[in-house]
Amino acid sequence: MNQFTFPALACTLSVCLMAGCSQSLEQPNSAYDLAVKQAAFPQPEDVSTNLFAVNANNELLKWNEQGDKLLVLTWKSQGAIDKFILPNTHSSTNPNYPIWVSLAPQLQQFCSKYLSDNETVSQSQLELRLKQYLGLDPSWDYDAFVELYVAPEDLFRPCVDPEIDDQSCKLDASQIANEVKGINDYPGFYQALYFKSFRESAGVPWTGLGYTYDWGNLQSKQGASEYIIAPGAEYQVHAVIPTEQYCR
Repeated sequence: MNQFTFPALACTLSVCLMAGCSQSLEQPNSAYDLAVKQAAFPQPEDVSTNLFAVNANNELLKWNEQGDKLLVLTWKSQGAIDKFILPNTHSSTNPNYPIWVSLAPQLQQFCSKYLSDNETVSQSQLELRLKQYLGLDPSWDYDAFVELYVAPEDLFRPCVDPEIDDQSCKLDASQIANEVKGINDYPGFYQALYFKSFRESAGVPWTGLGYTYDWGNLQSKQGASEYIIAPGAEYQVHAVIPTEQYCR
């Protein structure tokens, strides 16, 4: 089995504070760049014990009428929705093109509270806060949330231990799973995901710990719990909702 290890962490919260991490619109690029550097070196204290899990204890989960498919959410540009989501009924069989999702209603609860607490924010401010919460590049464009119904067995966490029914992910890469549904070489997939996140172009702050890196919150970096739809898995489009409308 391939093994994958992380270097030691070089940046701490104090460095973040000195560097001027901010929730404002003034310096989103510098805050994002710092998040990418910090996310590359996860530490034991970064492990969450309260991930939004798929189990009987999570009564917030939303199911279809038959009770066999979960409502999940992905944020996309209209172009990506029209080209890659709406024309299809299955995710790509190529693991290099995964659909990343969160579980309803976690994100809606977050953004509706944000609007309730900040009644005068503009559309651009809302979008920036969502990009921060979801660990996304501030320069990327997003237009709408897509709600999908997916069977829970077709979801996995992008973690060393990809099961979805607990509230934590392991940090020790030597304990990585051998495979997940649709991906025979999961260690290879995981290693490629790491290098794509931190070694290519500007990078993305992928935590590998089951949650998005919230680079707009100095108190906690934990954003939404994140999942990937297994390659070749069936999905049903439930709704396409413009960003601000979804959060109202």
